[in-house]
Amino acid sequence: MRRTDLSPVAPLPEAWRQSMLLVLPALVLFTGLLQVFSRHDAWDRTYDLPLNLILLALLTGIWLGTARRWTSQTTLALALLLSCAAFLTVKLALLAWVVHDPAVLVCELLETMVWLPTLFLWRLVADTPRSMIHTLNALLGSVVCLSMVILAAPLLRGETLQPDVIRALLHLNLSAAVTLHLTSLFMRRHEDLGQRRGEQNALRTLTGTDLLTGLPGRTRLQEDLRLMTQPGAGPFALLHVDVDGFKIVNATLGHPAGDTLLRVLSRELERLSGPQAQVYRLSGDEFVVLLPGVTPEQADWIGQVLLHEAAIEPSAQVGVETTLSIGLTLYPHDSSDPDELLRHADSALFAVKRAGRRRLRRYHPEQDALTERAQLLARELGGALSRQELTLVFQPVYRLSDHRIVKAEALLRWTHPSLGRVSPAEFIPVAERSGLITPIGTWVLNEACRAALAWPDLTISVNVSAVQLLQFEFRATVQAALTRSGLPPVRLELELTETAVLYEDTRTARALHELREMGVKISIDDFGSGYSNLMRLRTLPITGVKLDRSITADLTDPAAAQFAQALTLAVAGIARNLGADVTAEGIETPAHLQAVRQLRCQLGQGYGLALPMPAADLTERLTRPITSPEGWPDPARLIH
Repeated sequence: MRRTDLSPVAPLPEAWRQSMLLVLPALVLFTGLLQVFSRHDAWDRTYDLPLNLILLALLTGIWLGTARRWTSQTTLALALLLSCAAFLTVKLALLAWVVHDPAVLVCELLETMVWLPTLFLWRLVADTPRSMIHTLNALLGSVVCLSMVILAAPLLRGETLQPDVIRALLHLNLSAAVTLHLTSLFMRRHEDLGQRRGEQNALRTLTGTDLLTGLPGRTRLQEDLRLMTQPGAGPFALLHVDVDGFKIVNATLGHPAGDTLLRVLSRELERLSGPQAQVYRLSGDEFVVLLPGVTPEQADWIGQVLLHEAAIEPSAQVGVETTLSIGLTLYPHDSSDPDELLRHADSALFAVKRAGRRRLRRYHPEQDALTERAQLLARELGGALSRQELTLVFQPVYRLSDHRIVKAEALLRWTHPSLGRVSPAEFIPVAERSGLITPIGTWVLNEACRAALAWPDLTISVNVSAVQLLQFEFRATVQAALTRSGLPPVRLELELTETAVLYEDTRTARALHELREMGVKISIDDFGSGYSNLMRLRTLPITGVKLDRSITADLTDPAAAQFAQALTLAVAGIARNLGADVTAEGIETPAHLQAVRQLRCQLGQGYGLALPMPAADLTERLTRPITSPEGWPDPARLIH
């Protein structure tokens, strides 16, 4: 924004006052010496002496004003600037008017060049208002005009131009032009740098400060933690504070009430934490309190004070009782890494939330390791799709009567750059809890349908979470995957867990019937591993049942084989009655294969028949002649 004439100018630092106290006497001395060593001609006596005396008086007055602080330093600097500019302009005007002797003219022109650096120096020193800069530029522009007058005067009198006068005027104007250009360039550069520095400072303030509470934010917290965890730093405690049920306050009383609660709570946290503490707002209703130099007992005591007292005033302000949950971690006892300290405090807070809230809990490594692992997976899994870390492999499903591949199950794999291969048994539950199962499941469905186009004789099986099934848009997601890939619905089979399918919920039944009406097949995965409502099974559009791998394993166990055989026969009978096929999972040995064949299971799947493989390998396998299983790998080395 442009500064107007009425805008205040910034005060000059004290160093400039000291400089003026030293420079002004030097200017006075220089002016006096010029007069002492003058030529004593008519010009010096008539014109130069009065001009120098006036200038000396002005310089002396400005020096006294600086020494006694009569007015602001900026005003005095501007007075000096204008005095020197006026002196230079008046002298040039008089030279053009009264001096006819070329020798005198050259000497005086050279003397005037001495004042140019002074003018431009004080232009740089003083924070000059815009109007005065224009005035100064106009005065300096008069140097050019007066130079033209000096050149024109001899011609008007019928005299010839003297080369020395021309050279002196060229030197004077060149010096004025170069100095003016350089100072203008410097000032623009200085203003640009100042503006950029100001914008950077403002941006740093915005990114480091929470605008609602005025507290430092996450960026400042990370910077401070890095400083506080340097080698040799003292101990401190970190409290992660969260407001219980804050969303309810916003939903019932409105966001203004929620903002009021957060502002008052931030003040209470600062007041109760003590003068040495620093409070930060992370986001939403989350705060961090750093307590430097405290023992574990002191940290616990302050935490208890915050837990029981910090929410009293905010509750009174909004008219709703508010409680807090707090996670505590200690440096360097729990960790010396700043990011890890934050994770530890967050893990302790998560444990408080899970245990019923309204408590203070310190981080316990042996108890919170699994929580931190789940939180780490949730954070990393969120970017796994965009980083292309997720892939699909396909495990063939064989028709046991002729050992022909009739299906392929799409299995999701995650390979992280630093975590390595993460088991689906570990990351799928994390995806379901964090809500990531929806985008990941949609990606799996689209990729599986696209890959299945290369195998026209196979049905592609895709595992579906109960969370996906109950979403309103799931049917449209399936239809979009089929349409986009061009795969016929009859070649897509959705596998759902026994618990998800047989749970007595009308929404589940409606979703399954809608999918079956599309032509998609429905299979129950891991049948026999959970609670089964067999009467409900009769009312659902099931096209396939997969025996859980534990049942297949029990078929070759002498202690459990009798029950497993009876269960398998029962399931096979129910499936035949429903018109569904039965797939035996977990076939890993020749004994497993022989047992399920004797019990007349139509389909089989397992590491003993074929390992999960990339799409290209499955394509190559389908071109081979039909043979018996070639080998039986050790399942312990594989990720299930």
